[in-house]
Amino acid sequence: MDWRRVQFNPPNMYARDVPARADIVRRVLYRAPNGAAIALVVNGWHTSRSDPGIHCTVDYWAGNGEYLGRVHIPQTEEGERP
Repeated sequence: MDWRRVQFNPPNMYARDVPARADIVRRVLYRAPNGAAIALVVNGWHTSRSDPGIHCTVDYWAGNGEYLGRVHIPQTEEGERP
């Protein structure tokens, strides 16, 4: 998957915080499932009842348009320093 295929909804999400946006793109690419060609970040860093850790929410699609699913991507991977 190519970094240019990571999109944000709304498109201006983190537009004024380039380092945060780049970090999200890096993590989205790292967590992309096999066959993913497009990723849409639908919610930036947040917590939720279902996932209390800080994470962003991403939808992935294959190149043929098949929806691959929604993934919560943690802000900090296990063993990584914040």
